[in-house]
This record gives sequence, structure tokens and C-alpha cells, in this order.
Amino acid sequence: MKRIVLALSLIALASCATPSGAPSVPTGDDTIPSTPVDLGEWRTANEAATLSAFQDSVSSRYGQGVRISAAAADLGRNEFTCGAAPPRDAGRGDPPAQVCRRTVTASGCTHTWQVHLFDTSGDGRLARTRGLYDRRCGGDGLLGGPG
Repeated sequence: MKRIVLALSLIALASCATPSGAPSVPTGDDTIPSTPVDLGEWRTANEAATLSAFQDSVSSRYGQGVRISAAAADLGRNEFTCGAAPPRDAGRGDPPAQVCRRTVTASGCTHTWQVHLFDTSGDGRLARTRGLYDRRCGGDGLLGGPG
């Protein structure tokens, strides 16, 4: 008799469980490392290596589901200036919710890092990031081309 009661209890309990096919909610917990943002070896590495290291750093630092305001605040503590992205014309892709930029001038070169924070569902949570880096030295023009 005890086994029958136990079996019926387990069946009743299983029928109350949430189905596993339910839509998932972002799980970011806003835990962001307290260490400085890694800008890459920008003083010695070439642009491609610096960009690659920075992109990896940003994507691993800010996980999907983190509040965009928390990521922007962290970037602000790391000397980035953040603001809403300008609106784009219709049909030109998904604009970021925030664009954060930091510029450093050293040894005759201007180094600029950007972090684009995307919120594709409109819930204030991070869907993805894009890290960008550019170096302009001396008479270089836009993106390192001729001035």
C-alpha cells in the first residue's frame, strides 16, 4: 500500500512540474569582473592582434543576459564614455543600444576602442557585444589609410 501511495504521489508531483519546452529568460546575473577591461597589448601589438584580444575580452566579460546598464556602468568605471547609439535608417541592420568609446593618445598615435552593446529583445538585457579598435598615427587617414 505504501508503494502505491508513493507512486501516486510521484505521478501527481510530476504533473505539476513546469514543462521543459517553456521559453527561456536571460540568465545573466550582472556579475562582472572587478579587474580592469583588457585593452590588449596595444602599445606593442599590431592592430589585428589588439582588435582580436579586445573582442575576446569584451565578449567574455559581458555575458548574454547581463543588464546593459550594468555593462555600461562597468565600462564607465574603465574610462569609456557611453551613450545611446544614433538611430539608423530603416533596413540598415540592428543598431546597438549603447556605444561606449575610449581614446588614448600615446607616442604620436591615437588609439580608440569601442564597445557596442546590443539589446535585440528590448528588455534592457545584453544580447551580444561588438568590440572595435582603431589606431591612427602621424599622417594616417581614416582607419590607417593615407591622410
